[in-house]
Amino acid sequence: MKEYLIYVGNLYPHKNIPVLIAAAEKQKIDVNIVCARSVFADRLPKSKYVHFLGQVSDSQLVKILRGATAFVFPSLIEGFGLPGLEAMSVGCPVIAARASCLPEIYGDAAIYFNPHSPQDLADKIKYLLKNPRARQEYIKRGIAQAQKYSWGKMARETWQIYQKKLQ
Repeated sequence: MKEYLIYVGNLYPHKNIPVLIAAAEKQKIDVNIVCARSVFADRLPKSKYVHFLGQVSDSQLVKILRGATAFVFPSLIEGFGLPGLEAMSVGCPVIAARASCLPEIYGDAAIYFNPHSPQDLADKIKYLLKNPRARQEYIKRGIAQAQKYSWGKMARETWQIYQKKLQ
């Protein structure tokens, strides 16, 4: 089976996709990009390793994530980082930028790289490709990390805050 990376999200400049493309070029590994609207796609470097899948169904996305070597989240700025947690929840290891809130949200369940260094990202990709045991460990950690978050828990905690403020 051919190895590939996956990125899910928009292509706005702060998502830092050129670094992902440059790292894929260095490792000669395909990157599947799931993006409903590719407004900025024409501004990205061209690469034979990049494949735009457009919008996919939830069940298709789960299959793509489960088959990927890793989900890569190179973003420079995030409010939370939900796509990485979604990847973790279905058993896809995450390689994320050491930026913004991502280390706080993903904890020790992700492999981090310097978001300004395609070489650092390429090295992290190579590490997962060459170390199946480490990959399995990050899958296990990711599943555990994703279980710490849920919409129900968020709703209960938000409700409790409102209740305290109304008393």
